Amino acid sequence: MKKINAIGKPCPIPVIEAKKAIRELNNAEGTIEITVDNEVSVKNIEKMAIGLGLKTTSQKCKNDEFKVEIVVQKKDESLNSVASNNELVIAFGRQTMGDGDVDLGAILLKSYIYSLTELDTPPNHLLFFNSGAFLTNQGSNTLKDLQVLLDKGTQISTCGACLDFYRIKETLAIGEITNMYGITEIMAQAKKVINF
Repeated sequence: MKKINAIGKPCPIPVIEAKKAIRELNNAEGTIEITVDNEVSVKNIEKMAIGLGLKTTSQKCKNDEFKVEIVVQKKDESLNSVASNNELVIAFGRQTMGDGDVDLGAILLKSYIYSLTELDTPPNHLLFFNSGAFLTNQGSNTLKDLQVLLDKGTQISTCGACLDFYRIKETLAIGEITNMYGITEIMAQAKKVINF
């Protein structure tokens, strides 16, 4: 068993260290145990492992200590085949569409997100970061349309560091929390990325 102590390391470092350990097994069988000090890291490591098709379990050991275990099977090819179905990813880095009047930009972006619900094939993933994180929060006028997309199978992820920066993590209203490593992976694996 390979053990990784990621106590005190902010996301996405625990996820990166876990993935590096999986690669180092070089398609051999083995178990990796990662110790972290927050639930966000636990969830992000589990998401990464599940995305790779690996079995994972977690447990809380102390107040601020969690252990995540990842079981890697022999000749696992999952690292080479992750998320090949990410056809379209749309990244929202702000609350408005285009430059110019802020109110007009907000109206345009709301209209754009509504228009996504009318597509025959909705986007695979929506990413929200920087001030775009406000779009997935309580009070956002896009929540109804985002829920329609979620119901159609679109994944919705918001940057955890951005939610912390703006102090709005507690009011996240839709989707899941991710980190910059997760955002980078999703964009890299997508066939097409649209940025706002």
